[in-house]
Amino acid sequence: MPLAAAGLLACASFAPHSPESIPFLERAQSQTRDGVTVTVAVPSRDEAKQLFGVDLEKKRIQPVYLELKNGAVIPWAVMMTGVDPNYFSAREAAYKSHFRWRPATNNRMDDHFDGLGLDTLTAPGETTAGFVFSNLKLGTKEVRVRLHGPQRTQLFEFYVPVPGFKADYHEVDWEALENQDFQHFDEEESLRAALRALPCCTTRMDGSGKGDPVNLILIGSGEEVAAALNRAGWDETEKLTFASGWRTFKAFFGGEYKYSPMSSLYLFGRGQDAGFQKARDTIHERNHLRLWMSDMKFEGEHVWVGTITRDIGVYFTTKAWNLTTHAIDPAVDEARTYISEDFMNAQSIARLGLVQGVGAATSDKPHRNLMNAPWWTDGTRVVMEVSKRPMSYEEVAFFYWDWGTDNDEAFNEALRRAAGR
Repeated sequence: MPLAAAGLLACASFAPHSPESIPFLERAQSQTRDGVTVTVAVPSRDEAKQLFGVDLEKKRIQPVYLELKNGAVIPWAVMMTGVDPNYFSAREAAYKSHFRWRPATNNRMDDHFDGLGLDTLTAPGETTAGFVFSNLKLGTKEVRVRLHGPQRTQLFEFYVPVPGFKADYHEVDWEALENQDFQHFDEEESLRAALRALPCCTTRMDGSGKGDPVNLILIGSGEEVAAALNRAGWDETEKLTFASGWRTFKAFFGGEYKYSPMSSLYLFGRGQDAGFQKARDTIHERNHLRLWMSDMKFEGEHVWVGTITRDIGVYFTTKAWNLTTHAIDPAVDEARTYISEDFMNAQSIARLGLVQGVGAATSDKPHRNLMNAPWWTDGTRVVMEVSKRPMSYEEVAFFYWDWGTDNDEAFNEALRRAAGR
């Protein structure tokens, strides 16, 4: 046998641990409804490596543990595509992890993955448990468990933090922000006036300049807002470190990095509290948003203020520390429309509206951001109250405010008539 091949065989080890010896279940979340208890846990990268004996994250596979305890009088089946429409079968996940020239070891791997896979059917009075092999999602993992029974379905939604990911918002002193003096609004018109009075744009650290438009308002708890973004497919932003900076640098020359750190823009005297992004196959093309917890509450819920733009490319500049920056779509209202439709499709909006405050600009006389890039807008901000349950299109209510037309009141009156108000 050639020495190179012998070396490969020596390095290729497969020694999985038993699930009982790994503490991932200590972070499990459970929900019970109609006699059915669903439990979910997502192992970290190291825990998954111990469980399955191979590094599944390298293959962009993420195992999700599900347990179904059926105390109902009917059988229930887990719909695997509810967890991930593009899930991997147990054998597929094993096959992608096979070693070269190790058929006996690979056979053991196949059997091990099969043994830990999920049996989707649970009879009355029984409990089943196992893993679904989903696509990799760092940060917070949304796990939708859809159960199908005789002429009925049930949906359980979980949002599971996966250890090992350092998001930008992990650095925020949330306790200090929660202890600030809040303005409380219970009337829509008083909130409308406060939102109109917000700054038009972000700034530099010293408060100078005008950056991106402050064109996004979200109303809801931090957990509800994060869940809505996660449900709509947005990714969290990784904290800027040497490693994440290096991944960003490499991604500029090709490749996917959905969690790339964002530069800081400033509002209320501080950089953004959290960043979220939805990227295409390349880092150069993405929608991204920054959010700040404001000092306002509406009907007892937090008011989050933000900015959303669409990146459409990248160019070199001496104005940035890494000599590169993103080119944004200058018609910034498109990104504002995109997120409202995105939340609508995810059934995450209870109430929707637009409010003035950014200041209108045209392509002939545009605003300019801190990189001197032009952008234009009708001057309004989108306002979305996040729903506490899935809301259909027909159930969404409106803030009858500034709909960005030349005849706002006529448009608002048409909305009122359509809603029977």
